Amino acid sequence: MTTVIHLLGSDIPHHNQTVLGFFNQVICDEVPTRAPRQFWLVSNQPSVAEQYVRLQVRVFTDKNSLAEAVIALARQQRDTRFFCHGQFNPKLWLALLVGQISRTQLYWHIWGADLYEEAGGLKFRLFYLLRRQAQKRVARVFATRGDINHFHQRHPHVPASLLYFPTRLASNVPSAQQQQGPLTILLGNSGDASNRHIQALQEIHQQFGQEVKVVVPLGYPANNEAYIARVRAAADALFTRGQVALMTEKLAFSDYLQLISRCDLGWFIFERQQGIGTLCLLIQANIPFVLSRKNPFWQDLVEQQVPVLFTGDALNAATVGEAQRQLSLMDKSQIAFFEPGYLAGWQQALRLVEGESA
Repeated sequence: MTTVIHLLGSDIPHHNQTVLGFFNQVICDEVPTRAPRQFWLVSNQPSVAEQYVRLQVRVFTDKNSLAEAVIALARQQRDTRFFCHGQFNPKLWLALLVGQISRTQLYWHIWGADLYEEAGGLKFRLFYLLRRQAQKRVARVFATRGDINHFHQRHPHVPASLLYFPTRLASNVPSAQQQQGPLTILLGNSGDASNRHIQALQEIHQQFGQEVKVVVPLGYPANNEAYIARVRAAADALFTRGQVALMTEKLAFSDYLQLISRCDLGWFIFERQQGIGTLCLLIQANIPFVLSRKNPFWQDLVEQQVPVLFTGDALNAATVGEAQRQLSLMDKSQIAFFEPGYLAGWQQALRLVEGESA
């Protein structure tokens, strides 16, 4: 019987807890197994395992200790398989590259960031080169349509299957409120620089001038004051006082939903797949959004017939209104990256990875 261990190899609490909760509450019923599924998790909170009573969770204090345990087990039991959710663990990539983990043992659900090469500097360029070689040795990848196409540009012979992260949807998302006056734009989904806030503010100003309001969530990550100051300076230079609201406190989910409901348009110019959770909330609320063509998730949106606007295109209130109308007419239960649509992908993925263990 094949042993499968699911790996959450980096301490990313929000995403990791979403995956664990999804397996504990949904997958255990949808795809039952004879024994509890095993998860190895990096977390600085050992008690987190107690929340997931239907899973067997082993907690490691850091990425290195988890990687060493994986390497040791991979050597001892060559029929053990590891299902990496996200990855983000350099030592595991290197272990796969040098054969400490065999190419039949490691399966990878791509979350976006580990597929792209955005950091500069010689150290990162060298690591990216090694990681790219390791990635061609995975048994199979699971990803969005856009990320599969991106991955296959470099590694066309690695098997791939469509799979979507179990995004948290709102049970009661407020519909977008009909606003009087200028458009209100939600800019970015966090204070991370990958949102390209300053470039986005410049684009919004070029498209709409002073006839717009902009809301910018910047409450995450912590200790980000220097970057926030740069965003504030750019906003002050482009817009009059009161046009741009910088939200520097972390928002509760319910407060975030209320914020979204006051917006007419989202502006997300990530240059990689990112922020699908926020995009799903906007789709639920019939709020269109602007993306970069460098974000391959536009391919998934088009495949599911979701209207998408692109940065660089001519935009106005009429264009936004038409996209809102199209969203309001959609049967969102049929969207593949919404629940329950994404369950079929998870059922297939687990059959492929777990095989006889399921």
